[in-house]
Amino acid sequence: MELAKRIKEHRERLGMSQGELAKAVFVTRNTISNWETDRTYPDVQSLLLLSNIFGVSIDALVREDSPEMREALAAGSKRMRRLGIVMTAFGLACLAWVIAGIIMDLDVPCIVMPAVVLFAPASVAAFRVDKMRHDNQLYAYQSVEAYLAGEDPDVNSRFNQRAGEHWVARRIALTVLMIIVGLCCGWGAAGIVLRFVG
Repeated sequence: MELAKRIKEHRERLGMSQGELAKAVFVTRNTISNWETDRTYPDVQSLLLLSNIFGVSIDALVREDSPEMREALAAGSKRMRRLGIVMTAFGLACLAWVIAGIIMDLDVPCIVMPAVVLFAPASVAAFRVDKMRHDNQLYAYQSVEAYLAGEDPDVNSRFNQRAGEHWVARRIALTVLMIIVGLCCGWGAAGIVLRFVG
């Protein structure tokens, strides 16, 4: 798209690095890189700052790109929704298989192996959704909802930026918590079913 090319051309014309431009626009260097490679698009506030820094109008920056931006947002939104459906469907199928296997009193390998096969696509879909969120800097739920609706996710909002500061720590903590909860639920469910069956 032309916007990515224009941002890069204006930045290089001014002799600015991606890091310097990022500081001037109050975003990360990775955000500038994403803008210049068409992975994400600047929000309105960032476009205003860019136009002031580059000394050009917003119209000169985004000319002929608005329909393409909307199409890219819609395509990304559609992909994230599909991945969410895959994640949910395979996750529920895995859970249903484990419960059915316990009720049918199957051997542990007979329960675990198909469960792993069902859980793998759910995990891959979850990883891809997480990567899309990170690549598009969608840290706050409001930003994710706006993105899914095909609207500007306002990634530079104070709330989204604050959520992004703790992204990695939250992901690790959530993963550990989910593993612990999953083990506890599985252990508890197995105990309850065995009492009724045995």
